[in-house]
Amino acid sequence: MLRIRPECLACSLSSAIRAIKHATEDPEVQRIAAKKVAEEFGKVTWNETPLDLSYIIQRVVVEITGVKDPYLEAKKLGNQAALSRYQEAKKLVMESDDPLRAAIKFSIAGNLIDYGPYSKVDLEAPFQSISHNLAIDDYDVFRRRVMNSDNLLYFVDNSGEIVFDKLLIDVMNEVKGKTFSKVSLVVKESPLINDATMDDVREVRLLDLPNVDIKLVGDGKGSAPSFKSGEVRAWPRDYDLTIMKGQGNFETFEDLEDVFFLLVAKCPMVSSILGVKERDFILKYSGG
Repeated sequence: MLRIRPECLACSLSSAIRAIKHATEDPEVQRIAAKKVAEEFGKVTWNETPLDLSYIIQRVVVEITGVKDPYLEAKKLGNQAALSRYQEAKKLVMESDDPLRAAIKFSIAGNLIDYGPYSKVDLEAPFQSISHNLAIDDYDVFRRRVMNSDNLLYFVDNSGEIVFDKLLIDVMNEVKGKTFSKVSLVVKESPLINDATMDDVREVRLLDLPNVDIKLVGDGKGSAPSFKSGEVRAWPRDYDLTIMKGQGNFETFEDLEDVFFLLVAKCPMVSSILGVKERDFILKYSGG
């Protein structure tokens, strides 16, 4: 589990200001909320993860503005834009030389639909980026595991992006020649930036995939277990194949063995740890 560094505060403060502006156009409320976030960041112990900072931002935004989901409209836009092109994406994937590899690239490219580090999100990015090479490419072991796995644990990340996760799961079933007997999707219990919640899962019809169930995760202040809890960290032990999508899941679970991380490296800290450049595509097996 990666701990925050000083530069994480600056990055997260920028993310906070964007969230505040999505929540309210009132300059005075914006100032109050930004000040409150800065005050809360001043209390960090340096044992926090980057995701802890996101939860701090979310709590402050709700408390000061009363808006529970600042990115609600942006999330809907991302979901619908990606969903409207699902069949186009699947056709491109299935007509490629290696449909599974192509689906992986679409899924990773979908990770660019992220309002955390980016002020603007290009919803065309997944289609424009699938030709990228993988800077870390553990595809061979991934394919073997897919072919020999009966069940799947899948930690999703952002709205919009989850449409391309749906595509990857769909293609894995087709490549295997049979469906997973169980697919557990790990979804945020409540809104957090543009992370996928149950509303997003329903909107893009992820539950239409065969044998899907949902596991909710949060910050431990609701009914779902904390993303840092031993309970959540133990979930992969019950599955043949575990996929962790996005940089946030890598930062949180990078020390777990026998999981696959699919992400775009979006910050200097993660890029340095992985030995890649920012915006590189990653398919990394943690070993074990």
